[in-house]
Amino acid sequence: MRILWGCLAVVVIAPLVGLFLLIMMPEWRDDARLDDFHERVRAIPLPPETRSTGDSAAEFGKNSGGSGDYCHYEIRLPLSTGLSAGEIGAYYRKAAIAGVENEANVRLDWGEDTGDGRAVVVEFSDISSSDWNFRCT
Repeated sequence: MRILWGCLAVVVIAPLVGLFLLIMMPEWRDDARLDDFHERVRAIPLPPETRSTGDSAAEFGKNSGGSGDYCHYEIRLPLSTGLSAGEIGAYYRKAAIAGVENEANVRLDWGEDTGDGRAVVVEFSDISSSDWNFRCT
């Protein structure tokens, strides 16, 4: 009887474990890619006349632009700076941050003048093929 229950457990549980791993492994891989990307962004020294105004944020999800199944990775770095748009943009573009598969795209989202600098969120982004990650399809 024990052998029968053991065989039954293997026949039922093994496929469920396999299915779970098949679904989760691409998600775990992409979460690790996002974490690595986030660490590379956080490792960049701040430009002169610039300070952090909060914690950086990392997001992962479906690529909303274009066609195809692509995962979108984005890191947002909130700052206050005395630099011009051209100066801060050039600083971060010159850093040439490696994204997930390519060099990260850099975009600046300007806020209001805070008195001790102008608010800006520097956004770093990249995409990769979904490669079985169901969050991206």
